[in-house]
Amino acid sequence: MSSSVDQILWSTQGFQGSEKYDSWVATLNQTFGSWAAEANPARDFSADVSAYQMPGLSLVECICDPCAATRTRRDVAANETEQLTLQLVVSGKEQMRLGEQEATLTSGDLFAWDTTQPMPFSVVEPLHKISLVLPLDRLKNWAPDDWRQLPRHLSKDQPSAALLGNYIRSLSQIDFATNPMRYNALIEAAIALLVSPMQPSNNEQSHRLAQLEIIKSKIRPMLGDPDLDLVKIAARNRISLRYLHWLFEESDTTPWRYIVSKRLEGSKRDLENPEHRHRNVTDIAYSWGFSNSAHFGRKIKEAFGLSPTELRNRALRRG
Repeated sequence: MSSSVDQILWSTQGFQGSEKYDSWVATLNQTFGSWAAEANPARDFSADVSAYQMPGLSLVECICDPCAATRTRRDVAANETEQLTLQLVVSGKEQMRLGEQEATLTSGDLFAWDTTQPMPFSVVEPLHKISLVLPLDRLKNWAPDDWRQLPRHLSKDQPSAALLGNYIRSLSQIDFATNPMRYNALIEAAIALLVSPMQPSNNEQSHRLAQLEIIKSKIRPMLGDPDLDLVKIAARNRISLRYLHWLFEESDTTPWRYIVSKRLEGSKRDLENPEHRHRNVTDIAYSWGFSNSAHFGRKIKEAFGLSPTELRNRALRRG
């Protein structure tokens, strides 16, 4: 968790005449990437922006008069990072189009757009919106095969729009400058709400199972590390904690239970192996990542019905 948070407050009130709109266009490009804005639609243009820029995400609240802009192919190419924006309309009216998906947004509607393709927008009536800007890669992690087919317009009448809209509203009420959080968790929660109505494809399920097996294969050599935790596993695999838990969801266990079960299986093998009879129980426990011999004894008995010493003696008698 990082406490690095920048707060931005901007308004046209500090500008005169045409400078208001020109400054607004500059703020738009700075906040949401490159856009080609249309000519100033009004002589006395007004806009206000309040934003929090946090590690990995931004929360932007904007109030503006009617205006319009287009993201061209050149603008798309100019973006250095791929971003996903979840935009909630609080009041007013805006028209947006992304690919074949087009919508007129009013209060309570959401639109999910990304920076990988051209798109136009037009603010038809004075607009108040809240936008959550996230790394597009996080959506690709959740839906690697069909993220492009995601419905971009979430109507206010849809349950998923209500859930996601309430989540974005609740974020806008937090003072992140004085309340730092686990920003990865905030990102994962937003993406989870966005993709929750989607049915996983067969390809996605296969991809998920393949990823899970890769994660398991990387966990096994780490079992002897007494400081092993889920944060370390996620970091070494360059995934989030939420994504790690998601990978295990359909495997009838959790990441930590998987770790404990594999440690116990390895300990049992060593206890029952005659070639390890010279090693004491504590040494075997420590070699499998257990740092407390009493705790190790309890876990062994819970799992196998016998204490470590009883397991060893039974194996020696059989041998």
